[in-house]
Amino acid sequence: MSRTKRGLVPLAIIGMLLSAACQPVEPVATDADIIVIGAGIAGLAAALEAESLGARVLVVEANSVAGGHAVKAHSLALVDTPLQRSRGFADSPDKAYRDFMAWGEDADPWWLRSYAEASGEQVHDWLAGLGVRFTTLSAAPQASVPRLHATQGSATRVVVPMIAEALRRPGITFLWNTEATGLLRRDGRVRGVYTERSRTGSKRLYRTEAVILATGGQQSNLELVRRSWKRGQPLPARLLIGSGQYATGSGLRLAEPFGAAGTRLDQQDIAIDGLPDPRRPGHGLLVRNPAAIRVDATGRRFTNEAASGKVLTRAALALSPVTHWLLFDAAGARQLHISGAPWLAGTNSQRDILDNPALASKADSIEALAIAAGLPPAALVETVQRFNRFVDQGMDTDFGRIGPGMNGLRPSALRQPPFYAMQLYPMTRASMGGLDIDHEARVLGGAGQVIQGLFAAGEATGVAGINGSHGGEGSFLGPAVFLGRIAARHAVALVAAVQDPAAPATPAAPSPAATAPSAGSPAAAAGLPELLARQRRGYWHFGVSHALVMERAAACDGCHRDGWDTTPALSSEQQLVQLASCTRCH
Repeated sequence: MSRTKRGLVPLAIIGMLLSAACQPVEPVATDADIIVIGAGIAGLAAALEAESLGARVLVVEANSVAGGHAVKAHSLALVDTPLQRSRGFADSPDKAYRDFMAWGEDADPWWLRSYAEASGEQVHDWLAGLGVRFTTLSAAPQASVPRLHATQGSATRVVVPMIAEALRRPGITFLWNTEATGLLRRDGRVRGVYTERSRTGSKRLYRTEAVILATGGQQSNLELVRRSWKRGQPLPARLLIGSGQYATGSGLRLAEPFGAAGTRLDQQDIAIDGLPDPRRPGHGLLVRNPAAIRVDATGRRFTNEAASGKVLTRAALALSPVTHWLLFDAAGARQLHISGAPWLAGTNSQRDILDNPALASKADSIEALAIAAGLPPAALVETVQRFNRFVDQGMDTDFGRIGPGMNGLRPSALRQPPFYAMQLYPMTRASMGGLDIDHEARVLGGAGQVIQGLFAAGEATGVAGINGSHGGEGSFLGPAVFLGRIAARHAVALVAAVQDPAAPATPAAPSPAATAPSAGSPAAAAGLPELLARQRRGYWHFGVSHALVMERAAACDGCHRDGWDTTPALSSEQQLVQLASCTRCH
C-alpha cells in the first residue's frame, strides 16, 4: 500500500471518475444496500444518514457495544452555533478556518473550509435533532473564540443518543462481536464483506452495493504507529497505548488489496502525559497537573509548563530519552487529574495513585525524591530551588512561565512536603492520517483512482486532513460525524445508480446470534469471577465492565433491569435497556 503523502486529486479527474462510478453493473442479491464497518461516532452517523435516505444498512462492529473511541473523548469544535450566539460569541467559518489552519499548519484546505462552513448545521443541529444537548462552551488554545461544545460529562452523552436512535430505526441492523476479515471484489468493485463472529468463530459473506469503512484509527497498533513515525523525530523506546481497543488500522488492512492509498500516516496525535496503567499493561492513563514542573532525565526543566499543548508536545518528543517527570508538592497534589480508564472513577487519589509506588515516587525532601525516582539528586535540587526563586521573584528567565505574557495562573513554589514525581511517556491518542478519499468520501488508490463501491469516514481517513499536523481540542468528533454523513449520502447515490429495483434482495439480517445460556447451563451457573478469568475471545467489553462490577461490589440490577436479565442483550429492546447503563462507567 502506498504510504506517501498526497494532495488533492485534480477536479477534471474527479469528474471522469464520477462518471465511471455511475456505470450500470449486473445486479446481484444483497444482504444490505450499504454495509458500514465500525459503530463509532463516524459509523453511527453514516448508518443514520443512509437509513434516513431509504437505504437498508448493516453495521458490522467488532465490539459488543457501539461508541468506539468517542466514549473516551469530551468535546466537539463547532462553528457559529445557537449556543455560541446565545452567550454572545460571534463565530464564523472564516474565523474557524483561520484558527484551524494556523494551528494545524498544513490542514487540507478544501476539507477544512467545508467543515468550517457546515459544522453548525450538519453536525450541531443534526445531533441536537437526535436529542444531544450541548450545555458547556469553552475555549481551546487554537481558537479565537470559544467553540468547544460539550454535554454534561464525556462525549458518551453524544454517542448514546445516536446509538439509541440507530437501534430504533427499522432499516439498521447491527452485527456485534463481528470482525470484517476482508472485502469481496466483483465486477471491478467492492461488492461484499467477509466476516467472522469472534464469540463463535462462524464466518459469512454479506453482499452489498457499497461499503463504508468507519473502523477508526490505528493508534492501538503500535507496530503500525512506529512504522509510520515521523522522520527526524526520535522514536520513543517506550510508547503507551491511549486509543480505543479496536483502533488497530483495520480499515487500512481491508482496503490495501484494492490498491488503496494512505495519506499523512506520519501525522499522529501523541500525548506526552502518559502514565502506565497498572491494571492494563502497555496502556496509559492521561495525567494533568497545572501546579507541576516538568524535568527530563537530567533533572532539569526543559519547557514552559504553561505553554500550549503543541509547544509542550514538540519539546517532550525531542528529548533523549523520550520520557520526563512531573514534579509537585503536597499543595500541588490537589490539582492532580488522571483520566483514561473506567476504574479511576471513585478512586481515592491519595491512596490509589499518589501512595502507589507503581504510579508515583514520594519523599519528604527533593533529594530523597530524586533517589526514589532515579533522577540526579544534585541537579533536581538545583532545579527546584531555581524554580522557587523564579516564583518568589515573579519572573521565569528560563522559559517564561512566570512574568509578562504568562499563560494561566501564577504557579506556587514547591516547598510543602511530601513531594511527588511521576514518570510520563508518550501515549498514542488519535490518527491524523489514514485512507485517502476524494470530496465524496470515496477511497482512492495510489494513482488517484476511485475504488468503486468503497467509502471511508472518520479517523479511518485521519478525518480527511482537517487537523493538519497538530490535532486541536475537539477537532476529531465533529469532523467524524461530518464525514460519516457525507460518505453515506454518496454511498446511497451510488446504490441508487447501480441498483435494479427488480433485483433479488434479502432483508438485512445478521447470522444467527449466539444462544444465551439458560439458567441451568454451565455458563449461567459459573460465577462471575470464573467467567472473567476465562478471557474469552469477543468478551473484551464484558470483561472490563464486569471487573468494575466486582471491584465496586455493584448489584446486578444497577444495569440489568426490566426487559434485560443477566443474559446477553440480543434484541434492540434489550440493547436500549443496556444503553442506559453506559454512563455508570463512562
